[in-house]
Amino acid sequence: MKSSLILLATLLGFATQSAQAEKRFVYSSAGGAVTVYAVDPGTGKLTEIQNNDGMGLTAISSDQKFLYRIGGGEIESYRIQKNGKLKSIGKNKTSEKSGYLALDATGRFMAGSNYGGGSVTVWEIGEDKIGIGEPVATMALEKAAHSSLFSPGNEFLLVPATTPNKVFQLKFDAKSGEVSANDLPAVSGPTGEGTAQQPRHIIFHPNGEIAYTTLERESPGVGVWKWDESSGQLELLQNIITFPENWEGVITTADLHLTPDAKFLYVSNRDLTDRKAVTGDSSIVGFKVDPETFMLEMIGHTPCPQVPRSFAIDRAGEYVYVAGQTAGKLAAYRLNDETGELSLIEEIETGKGPNWVKCVTIAD
Repeated sequence: MKSSLILLATLLGFATQSAQAEKRFVYSSAGGAVTVYAVDPGTGKLTEIQNNDGMGLTAISSDQKFLYRIGGGEIESYRIQKNGKLKSIGKNKTSEKSGYLALDATGRFMAGSNYGGGSVTVWEIGEDKIGIGEPVATMALEKAAHSSLFSPGNEFLLVPATTPNKVFQLKFDAKSGEVSANDLPAVSGPTGEGTAQQPRHIIFHPNGEIAYTTLERESPGVGVWKWDESSGQLELLQNIITFPENWEGVITTADLHLTPDAKFLYVSNRDLTDRKAVTGDSSIVGFKVDPETFMLEMIGHTPCPQVPRSFAIDRAGEYVYVAGQTAGKLAAYRLNDETGELSLIEEIETGKGPNWVKCVTIAD
């Protein structure tokens, strides 16, 4: 009995030390600045610890040691310090514009899509992680190229484009950073009356064989795709509309994320009935992911701050942080890992137009 109590105390001690050793942070781009928040791991609540001048959207390296920002004619590199704060380590002027940033598997290249210009750009990140200068590749596509993502095998760059209702499938050279058209350069999004169309953002299931996209309009929704890394081709498998039942207005989808264990997928529904309204019927839509087929089953809608252009799930799969772009708020939710239900923790004011949010976990 005594030995059992000692073992239990030891295990509890290790668990406590582990919890204390892990630090969590949230990074939000709003009001012409990138703000850093410390996360209370027990409650999910946020405390602002730093505000860095510089507008734009962000990407974070896979080792969570660097953050990159593009916006306002600048491209900037930051080192993520042990205390979560950012230290600027390099900044250059850039004429390129981007509505999304993605890093390749090597961490040497960063891609961004130009929505208005209808193109995709690839930059090389210096070995010191500081220098990001002129692009190594730029490729003209079509207007409304909304996001970009490297494939699981790092051999392709996928660029969803809303208005043309396509996902561009580009070959990627991981040695040079060059991109070129694939044999089938693009795959069409869903078509037909009453279907969700216009791919916007794309993510991959951890198995590397399934992709999910938001479908911004005609009816808002989400798509499930089969991915073939050998040929660089997508094939649509499922199309689900996320428009709320018995509701009239304009809804478009934007961002989407899987939980770390891939049990649940979430999509942001943006109420654009009145584009200037700071309140409305925006929501985060939850889905269960079938563990064998990887198809989706809708859980329901969780109200959130108006116009959730971006949201993030922390790396423990415990908390979800949603940026309401017109509401000017950042909301925190607790994620139930059994049901997928989201429960509101708090809403805090941000600067104007929060348009990107990221989560980082740092081992102490």
